[in-house]
Amino acid sequence: MKTLLIYKTETGYTKKYVDLLKARIPDLEIVDIKHFRRKMVKENDVIFYGGPLRNNVISGLSKFLKANNLFEGKDIFVFATGIQPVDDEKKENVINANGLEFYHVRLYLLPGGFNLNAMGKFKQKLFRFMMNKAMNSNELPAGVDKTMFQSRFENPIDLVDPNAINRMVEVYNVVRGKRLNGKDI
Repeated sequence: MKTLLIYKTETGYTKKYVDLLKARIPDLEIVDIKHFRRKMVKENDVIFYGGPLRNNVISGLSKFLKANNLFEGKDIFVFATGIQPVDDEKKENVINANGLEFYHVRLYLLPGGFNLNAMGKFKQKLFRFMMNKAMNSNELPAGVDKTMFQSRFENPIDLVDPNAINRMVEVYNVVRGKRLNGKDI
């Protein structure tokens, strides 16, 4: 069985999980979404897709899902990194926003981070505009300290947790027909 991981990263948090997965699944072939080709789906039995989560949409996933007619008989794992806490409602919103209810995929939402300085210039300007607007128009919720609010934008927040991939790796090993200790089932 061949295993492929396709990913998109914007600020590096998704890439951290890609590297963690590579350490746990050594035969994993890794491809940036920019280099993804439909034939790669045909050539692999297990496929991971990982990307950042923005407003419940997994960045780059739509390009990957265009190969859906090739998913038959494949095991598809999708993971997304974000800064918001995850609960059942959040997961349902992500499923709906990405149209995942129409696919047989395993979805994992992982804690990511926020780093304004790692974003592109346009996104930096947009976030700074929104931050300034919120601070200057008293749109902050009651009790939110302006200095703390501003520091959340200016200082990177890294919530990447190596243990967050444990369940995904366990399921992968079952799919691959192996126990975690490497023996065949």
